[in-house]
Amino acid sequence: MSCAGEEFLSTPNMDKLAASGVRFENAYCANPVCVPSRYSMITGYMPHVFDGLESNRKTTNVKPLVNDYITTLPMGWIFRNAGYETVYGGKFHVEGSWGFTQEKEEAFGFTPLSGDAKEILAQDCSGFFKRDHEKPFLMWASFINPHDICKFPFMGYVDMEHPYTQKLHKGLQDLHQQFPDEPLPPLPANFEPTLDDIDWIEHFHQGEIDGTGLNAVFGSHAHTWSNDLWQEYRWAYRRYMEEVDAQIGILLDGLREAGLEENTIIIFTSDHGDHDGAHGLTMKRSFYEESVNIPLIVCGPGVKNRGSVNTSGLINNGIDLIPTLCDYAGIEIPEGLKGESFRGLVEGLDNWKRDYVVSQTNTGRMLRTARYKYNVYFKDGKSGEQLFDMENDRLEKFNLANDARYKEILTEHQDKLKQWLIENRDTNGLRYLAGI
Repeated sequence: MSCAGEEFLSTPNMDKLAASGVRFENAYCANPVCVPSRYSMITGYMPHVFDGLESNRKTTNVKPLVNDYITTLPMGWIFRNAGYETVYGGKFHVEGSWGFTQEKEEAFGFTPLSGDAKEILAQDCSGFFKRDHEKPFLMWASFINPHDICKFPFMGYVDMEHPYTQKLHKGLQDLHQQFPDEPLPPLPANFEPTLDDIDWIEHFHQGEIDGTGLNAVFGSHAHTWSNDLWQEYRWAYRRYMEEVDAQIGILLDGLREAGLEENTIIIFTSDHGDHDGAHGLTMKRSFYEESVNIPLIVCGPGVKNRGSVNTSGLINNGIDLIPTLCDYAGIEIPEGLKGESFRGLVEGLDNWKRDYVVSQTNTGRMLRTARYKYNVYFKDGKSGEQLFDMENDRLEKFNLANDARYKEILTEHQDKLKQWLIENRDTNGLRYLAGI
């Protein structure tokens, strides 16, 4: 976002949210992959609770499975049972078809608002605000972009005569016509591989990690890109950001025109990030900041220090989202959820006691403390470790795990992660940690 210091794009509507709310710098997703992250946000459970940490379950002939694995209700039903009108629009990407359909209403407690994840979603949200409402409402507006960047790596590396390849090239040409004067951004400051890094990252870089989906498909291509192509990729990513920013603007205009701006809480966040060329990587699935650190802005009534940036709260938007929404709505937080409400941080209270946050993938675990980030990755029965000083090395250029001066800190983070894995019955995580 431009409000976060990015020079090569303009996001006035996201910036407007940040200016009227609190932006959290240290918010992380439960898993830097679409499906498990969305599992987490809609239930308040960490992804390892579900069968298959990264199972996409996208086909329409598979019944919803979320309720088979949790002992509380998903978000929609929590609010619907409390007297709220609950609607969901755009990309669903948890189970079944891509969008939120009528068939999912019974399982998840949301009424489908719009099956389109782009312009139609913004317009339908705006129209919903302007209806007569007898009940308070909870709306989940799930915009797809900038996820379209995942299509970019195909360009130039498959059959150039294939209709899909030609469609992708046309899409990029259309983007250049839409944004003719935007310059290509430079390579990121952390484009080069991390010093003293682990074998897992190199295999990931080459697309050689099993079970990593599109990363494996694209990894064997992206590492051969020229610098010019990397810049083109980063340019396209920023244009998709500007596209979704404009759609968010339509939503915000509709909220204001309906007279609801002053009594509506808005939470802006994402299910994961994109590597954006950092460490020579595309896509997602690692614990590098570009992949796992996500935007989080809260604005609305009760927000103090508007326009401020919170750097103290370590937040997991998967497990902490439902407790926060319940806190604002005056709904009792379901017993059994392990997340915390971050409403106090939004309102300027010093009541956040969590000293670390955990994220997961199907090949590793992350533990982020106030100053350090510890990662363990697993492949072929062996594990590799990363330790980063996030105070002095936010770009994660230097892996300190093998530096003898940080042995005590490394052990402390290993112990903290082990304790969390045991308490949360994360057997795969324990196996990854045991592989060191």
